[in-house]
Amino acid sequence: MLIVRYGEVGIKGGKRREFEMKLGDNILAALRRRGVDGKARIIRGRILVDAPDETAQIIAKVPGVVSVSPAKEMEYEEVPAYLKDALKGLSPKSFKVETQRLDKTFLKTSVEINREIGAFIVENFGWKVDLKNPELVVGIEIIAEKAYVFLEKLRGGGGLPVGTQGKVVVLLSGGIDSPVAAFLMLKRGAEVIAVHFDQGLNARNVVEKVVDILEDYSPEPIELIVENHFEILKPYVRALIRAGKGEWTCVVCKVAMLRRAAEIARERGALGIVTGDSLGQVASQTLSNLYFETMSVRFPVHRPLLGMDKEEIVAIARRMGTYRAFLEYPYCDCPFRPERVVTSGKLEEFQRVLEVLEREGVSELE
Repeated sequence: MLIVRYGEVGIKGGKRREFEMKLGDNILAALRRRGVDGKARIIRGRILVDAPDETAQIIAKVPGVVSVSPAKEMEYEEVPAYLKDALKGLSPKSFKVETQRLDKTFLKTSVEINREIGAFIVENFGWKVDLKNPELVVGIEIIAEKAYVFLEKLRGGGGLPVGTQGKVVVLLSGGIDSPVAAFLMLKRGAEVIAVHFDQGLNARNVVEKVVDILEDYSPEPIELIVENHFEILKPYVRALIRAGKGEWTCVVCKVAMLRRAAEIARERGALGIVTGDSLGQVASQTLSNLYFETMSVRFPVHRPLLGMDKEEIVAIARRMGTYRAFLEYPYCDCPFRPERVVTSGKLEEFQRVLEVLEREGVSELE
């Protein structure tokens, strides 16, 4: 049996049961996608999953899960005999017993259980007790008159179950940032649709690997939509060059991608666009340019990484596993990038750029 613990899901008031059910469904869906049939039982504060111990790694990645432990279910009286066998071969420098009594009708308190089982382990193994920094923690949870005993606790990411917050379209590159943005939206309960603007050079293969990794955190497969980078952006770039406004290329290209993403979002019933923008990181991500890009798209744009620095983003990418995919991404300097780019233009200038594009018949940006 696997004990699944959740945190934020448990404080959702009238929505609590709905969120618990969704989390249980997502766990089973994640297992089925890997060929495992499991069963889930929801108990207040816990989900008990009947599945092989090795699936704990799969479950730990499901958004909403705080931690998961492979455990053995038994009568409390059977715990000493079980531990006498289960602890053979171990030689920790120190240990402690940690009990949680979810079933408050159980006659013994958590403290009494800790003392009783701890004394048994000392007597039979001679190990030192350390309540502050033990090498081994023997966990016991009392649930519905049964004792669940475990020796490990795999940490999950927490958050909310995917599917409780609607859909978003994520602009996904093979870089470091956008996969992290997609992960953070999954963690907050949003379903993700990925849109990639392909520049060739085998970049699509890397993006497909990124989507495969992101699917570890999604109960259902993630749709990947690939757009041709050159076909979408070339008309905008040509119009800017003819008008002598080439320095606005990076901003206008981003606007073009956002507008295409908005079209896809409307088609798919999504409620927003997500980007991997981090404030001030590159030319198109200065505060003024982000303002210009957002005001030009009549659709919500979300930027979960906006206040993060690169080290924070890289740390998350490494934990997720997408950083390895980034290292395989073929470097391709955008052929449209001008020698000089606008980093802090004025609104009046940008509005004149929009007027140029409208006169050229390229866009109906507002």
